Amino acid sequence: MAGTMSLSFLVEENNMGHDLAELIKHEPPMRLIDKLCSAEQGKGQCCLTVSSDNLFYSEQYKGLPAHVGIELMAQTIAAVAGYQSKADGGEIKLGFLLGSRKYQCDIDSFKLGERYDIFVEELHFESSGLSVFECDIRHNDKVVAQARLNVYQPPDETAFIEENYG
Repeated sequence: MAGTMSLSFLVEENNMGHDLAELIKHEPPMRLIDKLCSAEQGKGQCCLTVSSDNLFYSEQYKGLPAHVGIELMAQTIAAVAGYQSKADGGEIKLGFLLGSRKYQCDIDSFKLGERYDIFVEELHFESSGLSVFECDIRHNDKVVAQARLNVYQPPDETAFIEENYG
């Protein structure tokens, strides 16, 4: 996500935000977040309101199980990276979640009908494409989940896919 262009935006609460289809490669039903709310160099915020048509909705939990928070964080990182790439005149790129450290969630589930805000901030970036992000999920301004995510965005997406999956 490191780049030379300085950018910052904040989406008004009544605005729909940026179209996530233009920012991340996830398509429904795998796209779990609703919108990108803000972004600036190396950090940003997305949100979602949990609905029963979410792929990971569980009737048992009346929402999304707590472990889905890691994917919400990863998709927020992808949306911020996609926004940065588009702002720099590029295309959205493929990224991989390598793992999480110290994921802690203080709730059993992300409840149906409730809004959650996901915040991400890049702590470390390497030119190889490896990054570490500090992430948290908030409900009514209270942190309910947090983790550090390790992600990888290959410099040459096509070569990476051919080498590893081709």
